[in-house]
Amino acid sequence: MVQKLVAIPGPTPVVRSIQNEMGRETVAFGDPNFIKDYKELLNDMMELWDATGQVFVIAGTGTMSMEMAIANTMRSGDNILIVSHGFFGNRFIEICERRGINVDVIQSEWGQTIPVSDIEKKLSEKHYHAMTVTHVDTSTGVAAPVAEIGEMMKKFPETLYIVDGVCATAGEPEKLNAMNIDVLLTGSQKAFGVCPGLAILWANEKALARRKSFGMIPDYYIDFEKWIPIMEDPSKYFATPAVNLIWALKESVNIIKKEGIENRYQRHIKYAKATQAALESLGFTILADKEHRAVTLSNVLYMDGINDVEFRKILAEEGAVVAGGLAAYAGKMFRFGHMGNIDEHYLVSVMGAIERTLIRCGIEIEVGKGVGTLLGNLR
Repeated sequence: MVQKLVAIPGPTPVVRSIQNEMGRETVAFGDPNFIKDYKELLNDMMELWDATGQVFVIAGTGTMSMEMAIANTMRSGDNILIVSHGFFGNRFIEICERRGINVDVIQSEWGQTIPVSDIEKKLSEKHYHAMTVTHVDTSTGVAAPVAEIGEMMKKFPETLYIVDGVCATAGEPEKLNAMNIDVLLTGSQKAFGVCPGLAILWANEKALARRKSFGMIPDYYIDFEKWIPIMEDPSKYFATPAVNLIWALKESVNIIKKEGIENRYQRHIKYAKATQAALESLGFTILADKEHRAVTLSNVLYMDGINDVEFRKILAEEGAVVAGGLAAYAGKMFRFGHMGNIDEHYLVSVMGAIERTLIRCGIEIEVGKGVGTLLGNLR
C-alpha cells in the first residue's frame, strides 16, 4: 500500500517528535511539570510573535478562535468592516450577523487583494468598532498585506484590527506590535504542524480593555475573562486543557525556535516560489496574482483536459492527497499545502506524484520537468 503524503492546506504533516508528544502518557492538568510546560509555551508564544497583552491557547479550533475574537470585542449594534479575499473571509459575516452586529463587507475578486487605499476609504466613511482581515485565505491562496494594512490602521485608533492567521501563522510573517495588530487568531493544524484541536489567539491591551468594558457577555467558554487567570497561572482551573496537544504545540514552538522564526519565514518563501514555478512549468496556472501569493499553499488551476475528481483520485493512488477547490472554483482547481515542518523530500515526492498523475490523465509533459524546476529553485 502506498503511503500517502498529506498535501492539503491543513491538517499538515506531523513530524515524529510532535507525534511523540501527542502519544505521551496523559497526566493530570495540575501536574507541576505540565503547568511549567504550559507556562513556558505561553511565554514563548508572546515573545516569538512580538506581542503584549495576552495569548490564549485552549482546546478548540480555528473557527472557534474566530468566534472568540468577535465575542470579546464586539456587541450587538456595533459596526464591523469585513475585508474578504475569499470563502474564509466571508465566514466572519455569519459569525457577526448572528450576534446582531452591523456588517459591511469589502470583497475582492478571487485571486486578487483589495488595495489598502480602498480599505482606508471605507474606514473613513463611518466609525467601525473593528475590522477583520484574513491573512491567507485558503480558498484563493491570496495573502493580504497585513503589515501595510496595519500601518494604515494607525489613522483609525478606535477601530480594532483583527487578523485571521489560521492558514498563515508560523508560515507568513506576523508581529503584533510591529504590524499594529490588536487581535491575531489561528489554530494548531496548519503551519504549526500539530494535529487539529487547539484554538490560539493573541489580544493586545486595547482589545483586552474593550472586553473589560463590556462587563458580562453571553459567552462562557470563549470569554477572555474566564481564561485570563489560567493563562497567567496555568495551575488554576476553568476548563480542562488539552494536555497532550499543549505538549505537541510546545514541541512545535521548540522546532520554530531551533530553526529561527525568521529563517522559517524565509524557508516558506523559498518553498512556495519553487513549488509554484514547478507547477507552472507543467502547464498549471496559479489562481493568486503573483505579487499576492501565499507562501503556505498554492491554489492550482487545471489545464484543459483534466477532470478534477479523476485527477485527485489518481494522485492519491500515486501517493499524494490534495484538496479540491471551493465555491465557484470547485472542480476547476486543486489546493496544495506546503507549510509547517515539511522538507525538500516531501516537495519532490509530491511533485513527482503530480507528474505521474498528469501522464496517467493523458496530458503530455516533459518527464521530470516539474521536479527539475522545483530542485533548481530550491538550490
